[in-house]
Amino acid sequence: MIRKITFILLFSLLFIPVVGFSYQKTMPLTDREIIERLTRLEEGQKALEKEQKMFREEMNKRFEGIDKRFEEIDQRITDLVHTANTMMVVFGGLVVAMMGLVFWDRRTLIEKAKEVTVRHIETESRVIKVLKELSKSDKKLAEVLRSFGLL
Repeated sequence: MIRKITFILLFSLLFIPVVGFSYQKTMPLTDREIIERLTRLEEGQKALEKEQKMFREEMNKRFEGIDKRFEEIDQRITDLVHTANTMMVVFGGLVVAMMGLVFWDRRTLIEKAKEVTVRHIETESRVIKVLKELSKSDKKLAEVLRSFGLL
């Protein structure tokens, strides 16, 4: 039995190196095959370049569309800014006009109040003069005027 194992072991050790070197050689490429393969590679490369060119054109069109959209948005924002500025100018004008009306009304009211006050003072001074004249003949009236400090 030991002999059989030894024999198998020796036999396998002898043929293992032979199995490692047993490979099939490929046929060398001919010039025609090389030229055909290069031609196919060139055609494939041209097709890839064509696809790449189409892709670039599509991307340029998309970017142009996006640029147009940005320009439209820019124009809308500019219009909104102009509208806001116009509204602010109109509001400022209204505020200035209202302030002018308030000051004008206040001034005219004060002037009228001064006129009315002056008329009342003049009227009161006349009444006091009349009462002083009457107090010369009426003693009771003279006492009342003295109690109020008018004589």
